[in-house]
Amino acid sequence: MWNLKEVRYLIQVNLTAVAVASAVSMGVGFAWYSNAMFGKQWIKANNLNGPKISKNEMIKTFGITFVVTLVSAYILSLFIHYAGAYTLLNGAKTGLWAWIGFVVPTTLANALFLRRSMPAYLIEAGHHLVGLLVMGAILASWY
Repeated sequence: MWNLKEVRYLIQVNLTAVAVASAVSMGVGFAWYSNAMFGKQWIKANNLNGPKISKNEMIKTFGITFVVTLVSAYILSLFIHYAGAYTLLNGAKTGLWAWIGFVVPTTLANALFLRRSMPAYLIEAGHHLVGLLVMGAILASWY
């Protein structure tokens, strides 16, 4: 059962920090999947040579992605609070542990069952790692 202090913290999360961390994480994704970084390799590794996604589908996809990134940042903020990780470095470490404990096991299992290529998996896992490191650093530094 949660105590009043825990419930109060759920309400008092710094939503500005959550929004900024989410926006920066999305920026990491834009850079990560650009042709200058891993975009070409990711497209090749996933055999994505079919028709391009429509503008409306792209807007919907990015909108949903931003919402789920907000959820991730909010939950990571709770992890940081409960860990007492109130420095930039400790926030990044909390992001690392979240990646090791939650992202790697679930995404690797999915990739194996779907018989995805290892390069595709590594590009995606790397993106999640950098995103969580950056979000953790931002969220912790705003305490």
